[in-house]
Amino acid sequence: MRHSKQAGNVASMTRRHFLERFGAVGGSTLVMGAMTSWDLMGAQAGPRPVLTGRPNGTKVIVLGAGLSGLVVGYELGKLGYDYRILEARDRVGGVAWTVRKGAEHTEIGGERQVCTFDDGMYVNAGPWRIPHFHTGVLGYCEELNVPLQIFINEAEASYFYYENKNVGPLAGKRVRLREVKADMIGYTGELLAKAVDQGQLDLPLTAEDKERLLNFLAVEGYLDDGDHYAYKRNEIRGPGDPYDFKALLQSGYGLRVRSVMGGTGQAPMFQPIGGMDQLPKGFQKPIGNRLTLGAEVESIHQTADGVRVVYKETKNGQKKEITADYCVSCMPLSVLRTLDVNLSPEMAAAVKSTSYSTSAKMGLQMKRRFWEEDDRIFGGHLYSDLPFGEFSYPSNDFFAKKGVLLGFYGGGRQSNLHEAPIKSRIEHVLTHASKVHPQMRQEFESAYCVWWEKVKYSLGAYAGGVGFGGGPAQGNAQGDAVARGAGGRGGAGGRGGAGRGGPGQRGGAQGGGNTRIAQLNKPDGRIYLGCAALSSSPAWLEGAVAAGWSTVKSLHERVMRA
Repeated sequence: MRHSKQAGNVASMTRRHFLERFGAVGGSTLVMGAMTSWDLMGAQAGPRPVLTGRPNGTKVIVLGAGLSGLVVGYELGKLGYDYRILEARDRVGGVAWTVRKGAEHTEIGGERQVCTFDDGMYVNAGPWRIPHFHTGVLGYCEELNVPLQIFINEAEASYFYYENKNVGPLAGKRVRLREVKADMIGYTGELLAKAVDQGQLDLPLTAEDKERLLNFLAVEGYLDDGDHYAYKRNEIRGPGDPYDFKALLQSGYGLRVRSVMGGTGQAPMFQPIGGMDQLPKGFQKPIGNRLTLGAEVESIHQTADGVRVVYKETKNGQKKEITADYCVSCMPLSVLRTLDVNLSPEMAAAVKSTSYSTSAKMGLQMKRRFWEEDDRIFGGHLYSDLPFGEFSYPSNDFFAKKGVLLGFYGGGRQSNLHEAPIKSRIEHVLTHASKVHPQMRQEFESAYCVWWEKVKYSLGAYAGGVGFGGGPAQGNAQGDAVARGAGGRGGAGGRGGAGRGGPGQRGGAQGGGNTRIAQLNKPDGRIYLGCAALSSSPAWLEGAVAAGWSTVKSLHERVMRA
């Protein structure tokens, strides 16, 4: 709200006051700082633990073939453990699910969907991008021969579109990111250049410094070539005249501008070619027949000497049991707490108190890539306060005939969509997205919705909050500086601050406290937990890797001591 008050006093703002408030902006390569509001950007997993010693036939049951379970099994196998992985689904990857033609699932208490995308079309229903500093995930991609391609997280042709009237004269208008960047730095350069030229800021500059700074500002801000240092229309920003400076300040759009984009926005970012499920599939080959799919765990009982797991084969309902020296549960805690498992009271309480995201995603297949053909948008996102969280454009198959848009990525309970039938959810997105892209309805072919809290064997997207964080809040956490600066709360939550929905939660440690995280990381008798909820980055694949490494290290050191 503080910025709203300032925006209302733009007319009385002095040059010095403005420059002080805009002082965080600088550098010659201004880009959007949309991700800096996240606490979910995720820390590195750190170096892979170097472990020695052989376990002499020690048996381990790993529950869940999401990324953390695959990491645990893969690393145990290299150390020589006799391990088995049980997975209830008919696929590996957990939430790292790439939805393609023929994919299907039935929502808990809801409808069955079957994906009818064309061959080659897909949407990543869970994780979808890998920051370049997530070296744990990238290391496995290299080790397992999973090819990557660039993920375009920011595209300068992308639009701002805010309906909030507090945005001012630009409310309800499509405004290009490149226009905002050019105009804001241009006007700022004009003010600073005039102040320097007139000696009004008392800067300790030599005559030579002053000349060089003025030249920099003139080039950076596309100021005129004369002595007036005026920011004017230029072809670099695109067609049309610059937006009124006061209107830009009132809109708050400039608050997205940073000299270097922080968080996940630090380019480059990557994605596996062909979909995020290529990474879990990369683990599947070396693990081989140590993985059992379609094995729904029903109970986990431990004694002083070992662990017994009872599971049901989903295809025929037959119950089986398996025993081992230790058990590593990499299932979501939202699922683990529904099972018959004899955890200690302290561990059971920590598991029960871990909240899970209600994040949801929707892929929309379009028969024509109108965003490329008509709007010249290649990758990136729409920055809006529209009630569908994050809306993004694909970073693959450029110039192909068809494509799949990420039409919804945010808290699944916004607008009560979790209670609406699939058809109504799709209609909701088409209605609002058509305000920016009127071609939507004409070009729409099919859609697929994944509301993770309604997906069996997941019961939520990730630990620690209510929106999908990279990766997202339920409620109006659109949350970036633009919406707040305009005096509004923005849109209804998505995956964190790139204009498509704010973080909603602040990571695992903040969600339940450091005490809870510490408890989850302890062995509970012969049962270990190994899912991403144990990490400081539960919304990222890197968190799953970190949790897997930590668990393997703890277990192996115990076995070696014994």
